[in-house]
Amino acid sequence: MVKKKNKIVVEPFDDIRIIGINSHLEDYKLAWHINNVLKINLIKYSDIINEDGQPFSFYLYDGGENSNAFNLVGLVNEEAKWIKLPLPTDYLIVIRNFITEDSYQAITSKIKQIPGVILVYNVDVEKTRKIDNLLEDIEIHEIELVKVRD
Repeated sequence: MVKKKNKIVVEPFDDIRIIGINSHLEDYKLAWHINNVLKINLIKYSDIINEDGQPFSFYLYDGGENSNAFNLVGLVNEEAKWIKLPLPTDYLIVIRNFITEDSYQAITSKIKQIPGVILVYNVDVEKTRKIDNLLEDIEIHEIELVKVRD
């Protein structure tokens, strides 16, 4: 008799979309352009430190309880690259909470038009190695920021 193995599939990051961006722009310039084209207000917070102790730029916009939250996270600094993705990627935009496909396409289309942006693409959360760890680090960093503000 062959024993069946039960496999637990955990999806801790529901309603998250991730946009990969390749750009030669500095983080603050890219954030400024994104704020202008998307009509949001990404704010620079303290750098997020990865598991290797490397600092990476971190921006946050929280639209409130029933809106989307956006993170702009740098993946490259002078000394290291945080994670390796299939395409050249300097930044990630993490969008939390439900977003329609049309809205998502409109966002990516607007980001593609920013001068200095070379590539914009959808990062497949299910197929990208180590993305769960990165999302976990982002969430923990945000929680720590909220503790400091309160």
